[in-house]
Amino acid sequence: MRPLLLFVGLAAALPGLVGCAPTRLPGASAPSRLDSLRAENATLRSRLRRVEDSLRFRDDLATGQYYRDLRVLTDRLNRLAYEVQMRRQGGRAVRVLPADSLFEAGTATLTAAGKKRLRATIAHLETAYPTRAVRVEGHADDTPLSEALQERFASNWELSAARATAVVRYLIARSALAPSQFAALAYGATDPVASNATARGRRRNRRVRIAVLPPPQDYSRPVDTSW
Repeated sequence: MRPLLLFVGLAAALPGLVGCAPTRLPGASAPSRLDSLRAENATLRSRLRRVEDSLRFRDDLATGQYYRDLRVLTDRLNRLAYEVQMRRQGGRAVRVLPADSLFEAGTATLTAAGKKRLRATIAHLETAYPTRAVRVEGHADDTPLSEALQERFASNWELSAARATAVVRYLIARSALAPSQFAALAYGATDPVASNATARGRRRNRRVRIAVLPPPQDYSRPVDTSW
């Protein structure tokens, strides 16, 4: 009778053993669970980076490094802004010389007094700005040229250009600066500094402006020089 009882016991126990097999949660597959863990890991890493940045910022504040860096960046920004402004305005004016004191009337021929004034300008350029780019601008009033003058200069544009070029030639010939440092520009009567309605204003407008540009910068991005 014992073997029969053992068989009956095993048969009764089988359903319980089968019920012990592992079961899966409905709707949760292994790949989806792995994706969820990866997303959670990425979120935690992002939070960790933010905490580390915050701690580093607090450390910089505590040591004063943040304020030192801020001061350096602010100074650099102000310097670049100043250089951009200077370039847009044609550089820093070294001399603004009345054309009447440089040239014979209605010509681009330098007078003895004009050459003397330019020699003083050369000494200043060589001492203070030996490596700077030099910009020479010719300006005129709006009085139409006489027929006699128009035989040599078609308009005030040509007259101001000839005068600027004459000054550049003299500066190059008498200074130690390289010819590549110079540029001559003609404005004619387009950039007056006084009213052309009076003789005094017209005299002020007939001028030669000599300016120096800021030293070139090694900009890291083309957009920095797009202006």
